[in-house]
Amino acid sequence: MGDYTGPVIDTHHHIWLRKDVPWLAEPPIPRMFGDYFGIRRDYPVEEFMQDVTPQGVTKSVHVTANWGRPLDETRWLQAQADKHGFPHGIVAQVDLADPDIEAQLKAHKQFPNVRGVRQMLYWDPLPVRQAVPRPDYCNAPEFHRGFALLEKYDLSFELQVYAPQAGYAVELIKAFPNVRMILVHAGMLTDRTSEAIDTWRHALTAMAAFPNMHVKLSGLGMYSGGLTLPQGRQVIRDAIQIFGVARTIYGSNFPLEKLHASYADFFGIYRKVLSEYTDAEQRAVLHDNAVRFYRV
Repeated sequence: MGDYTGPVIDTHHHIWLRKDVPWLAEPPIPRMFGDYFGIRRDYPVEEFMQDVTPQGVTKSVHVTANWGRPLDETRWLQAQADKHGFPHGIVAQVDLADPDIEAQLKAHKQFPNVRGVRQMLYWDPLPVRQAVPRPDYCNAPEFHRGFALLEKYDLSFELQVYAPQAGYAVELIKAFPNVRMILVHAGMLTDRTSEAIDTWRHALTAMAAFPNMHVKLSGLGMYSGGLTLPQGRQVIRDAIQIFGVARTIYGSNFPLEKLHASYADFFGIYRKVLSEYTDAEQRAVLHDNAVRFYRV
């Protein structure tokens, strides 16, 4: 065992031109991840590659930055990939409750790097943490109708919910056993009290009971203004213990994490924690599982 030196796939990042992303271009408003002045600028693929390739990242999966114009974003991302080689996979923005969702999925699928979709489903009592109208929105009939099409179009789903929503998430996972799903940001642990960590662990355990569910080690510093080694160790170890090495996948959430650390420093915490596992286990989390899940 020791620090991993093999290839890495970053399965959760964003690139953008600020003019295309309304939430970056408009005056700042309160966000669940706090002050974001440092990323209210262009973050092009060239800068992303400069950040990640020195750390051994050889492939990446781009998760929608929520332009609000989903097909335009996918088209632009494919053009970036065709020109620069990154990103290798694209997760598109969708509204699965839209009556016209099938036509939208067909349109996204025409781009060869599209692998999955994301629709944020998180909700808690704080208005700044509400992406949907209610906590059980993932089980609304109109949402299920659209979700059923993901199997038809062989698209994975990025599940983004808070731990108290686990019961609703389990209903969704159980209803669609043939759709590959991944829990974004390791379930978004919002604070570090013992009670919050216990709730989070129980939520992950409930979702991990289903073999089509995976967990993504991304965004671990989003609610704590950065990531420390003890914080990283707790989340990474617990997620691996609950989901197992074979269903745990690495992602950075850059450039949001760049608000607090360089890629080298951020990824250094992952390297340190994962060095406690075997070489094969490290390669699974940092590379091989992503190859299988995202087909990159």
